[in-house]
Amino acid sequence: MTGGRAADAGSDGFAARVYAELAEDLPDEDLGEDLGDFLERHEPGSELGADAEADEEFLETVREAHARIARGF
Repeated sequence: MTGGRAADAGSDGFAARVYAELAEDLPDEDLGEDLGDFLERHEPGSELGADAEADEEFLETVREAHARIARGF
């Protein structure tokens, strides 16, 4: 495996771990495969029974995971 492919495989594995952590934290949510896309499409208050504070906490959790994947750590 060349260096570039090894780095891609490593970053894919890291992204998978972040997604797994997120799925554990938010087991009832369907976030799709692209967190950036999810964040663009999400409408505040769209979760049934979610108040504004809970919705913001939810979005912050997803934003943090998205940023971790982008940074690679």
